[in-house]
Parts: sequence; structure tokens; C-alpha cells
Amino acid sequence: MCTRIRILAVALLIVGLTGTIYAQEVAQRRGNSPSPAAAQPSSPENNGQPQQPSLEVTVGTEGVSVFAVGVDAQELLTRLAKETGIRLIVDDTVRRTVTINLVNMPVTRILEIIAAAYGLSYREVNGIFMLSEGIPRSPSSYLLSDIDTITTQYVLAPNAKSLLPVFLQDHVKTNAEQNAVILSAPPEVLKKFREDIKQFDIPAAQIMIDVLMVEFTDSAAREFRAQWGWSNDGRSLTVDSPLGQVVFRSVTTLPTEFFTSLRALVTQGKARVHANPRIATVSGQRASIFIGKQRYLSTPVSIGSGRGEGDFFFRQTNFIDAGVRLNITPWTGGEGEIIVDVQPEISVLSAPDPKTGLPDKSTRRANTTVRVRDGETIIIGGLIQRELMSTKTRVPVLGDIPLLGQFFRSEDTKESVT
Repeated sequence: MCTRIRILAVALLIVGLTGTIYAQEVAQRRGNSPSPAAAQPSSPENNGQPQQPSLEVTVGTEGVSVFAVGVDAQELLTRLAKETGIRLIVDDTVRRTVTINLVNMPVTRILEIIAAAYGLSYREVNGIFMLSEGIPRSPSSYLLSDIDTITTQYVLAPNAKSLLPVFLQDHVKTNAEQNAVILSAPPEVLKKFREDIKQFDIPAAQIMIDVLMVEFTDSAAREFRAQWGWSNDGRSLTVDSPLGQVVFRSVTTLPTEFFTSLRALVTQGKARVHANPRIATVSGQRASIFIGKQRYLSTPVSIGSGRGEGDFFFRQTNFIDAGVRLNITPWTGGEGEIIVDVQPEISVLSAPDPKTGLPDKSTRRANTTVRVRDGETIIIGGLIQRELMSTKTRVPVLGDIPLLGQFFRSEDTKESVT
């Protein structure tokens, strides 16, 4: 901050000295000796009044000099064309208040500097110089501009447009088919346009995710928790919670004994591995895993008056997902860290309701954001699902006898906790 202030102070001092020297040169060329008061730049206010616009254009053997303070751009350019004899066309949309001090320069260079400093479009056609608004707002300014189409490689075109300066976004168009951004502007603006897009159109980091989905029975979960409820690097690991809360923990590495114990539980039928996929995604993009079933449901739909007369009925088929779903969105952080948004969900469908014929869907889900290092493991526990299973049996024929049939029928209800 201090360095920038000092640089600005030096720049202002140089401008002031240049203005003084130039005022002396102008007076000498006119054969007058400038008084000390005339040689000094005017203050912004004189006796409480705003400073009046001032314009000097001098043509010499070494070039053209322009000294302007608060002058309308149309007036300055007209005066410059008159003094130098160039053929100049200025679009009437150009509205600027110009303050410059340029000494001994070619007139073409002066026009280039004014156009670049004030966002104008400048071009020479058959010896005629043309200036108009930088961003095309009329046919004349459009004729002086160029058009550039940039195909982005790693950023979607709408996202690239939103990352550009706000004043420029209204003039940028997108091509979804080519994933490109398009701008019509002067060459100087297009050059900056291309440079800015290169700054953010870079490949995002790719992240590899190994997922292991395991379902435990209630007894196996308690056994596994008791065996592997350890502390690693000061961060406790809990596979499940006695109260059933969803628990997220991160550990540096999983020992070999962890997988040995898991395989033993799978062999005993106390655990089941639903999936062990490996997914690659880029930073900021969501990866999704679903292990389960899609049950199709057929429901009647009535079209008509609703009174039953002349109504038309048809059956509409929908589907419901039931199973295990895991949504993971990783972001790369600094110093090898990864920020992960984790959304696990488990859903189960019950038997169809006798009245509606539709099943109930019970869902357990959680959402959290954790921070881990490269290669670390996130363990999610506590997604407990209780399911009642009813089994009915009967003796053929005898079970259908009124009153006496109840002695030949039985119903067994079991609760499964996973």
C-alpha cells in the first residue's frame, strides 16, 4: 500500500513538472516570457470557482504537443485535426472529458493513446482516421471494431462470461454448441479479453475417490465399533454411535487388520459389501453413486368430470429409488488438503399399503463438509435403518375355513436393524 502511494505521488510530480516545462515552451514560441504565475499549473479551484477547460495544440518540427485539461473529446479531436491537417471522422456517440499532456509525438500516436486511454475504437482507412465508441453501439462503431470467438477448454461458456468484468458481460455472447464466448470490440479490448480468459480457463485438479459401502447388522456394528473405536493423530474414529446419530470421522490410514476383520464379518453373514467403486472427478464437480433398486408403481388416473359419468381412466407408471446413494463434491485446498461435501442417503420401501396399494418410503440422510489430506479416509457411521418383516403361513384348505381357519394360520414378525 505504501509503495503504491509513493509511486502515484512521483507520477503526479512528473506530470506537474512536464506541464510547467510545456507552458514555458509555448510562451517562448510565442515570443513571450512567461511569468512565474503563468508557468505554474492552475489549481483545481480559483477563488472558489471550478477550473475552466484549457486546450493547447502545438505543431513543431519534432512532433505534435497537446495539453488539455477538462476538454470535451469532440473539441480536442477537431482542434487536433485542424492544426495538423489530418482527415479525421469522429462518431457523434463519443462523449468524453479529456485531460492529457503529450509532448512531441506523431499525431497517429496521439490518436492511439487517446483511444486506448478512453476506451475508443480507432482505425485508419485510406488515409482517413476514424474514432468511435469502443464497444459497438452504432453501425459506425461496429465497422471500426473486430470480432473474436474464443472456445473455452475447461470452463463452460456461461461461466466464463460471468467471470468477466460486469460492464463487459452485456456485450459478450455465448455459443453453447461450440462452448465459446464472442465479443465485438477494438483490437486493444479484444487483446485484453483473450488474456483474461486465459487466466481462468485452466484445467481443474482431478480427484480420485475410492468408495467402500458396507452394511452391518446391529450386533456386528457394535462388535466392529468396539474393536475399531481408536484414536488416530488426535482425531477419534467412531464407526457407529450408540444413539444412532450419523458420525463423520477422518483417519490417516486404515490398517490391514481393518479389512481382515471386515472380510470375516462378511463371511459370517454379519456384513455385506454393497459396492467398492472408484470414481474420478474434477474439483468442484459432484460425483454420485447409487446402489439399490428402482421400483415401478402403477397408479390410476382419472380424466373427466370427476362424477364418474364418461370419465376416462388410465394407469400412470412412476418409479421410486430405494437403496444407498452417496453424493460427493470435492474441492482442492491449499497444502495438499481436500474439502469434501458428503451427502449419504439410505432409503427402504415397505410393503404396499392395503388401501392405496402404494408403499411407504423411509429415508435416512445426512449432509456435512469435512477437510482431509490427500490419501486420508472418511468413515461415515450411524445411518441405521430399522425394518419390520412379516411372514404369514397357512395350511392349504384348512387355513381358509371360517372361524376354524385361524388355528391353521400363523404370522411371524421380525425386526431387522442395519
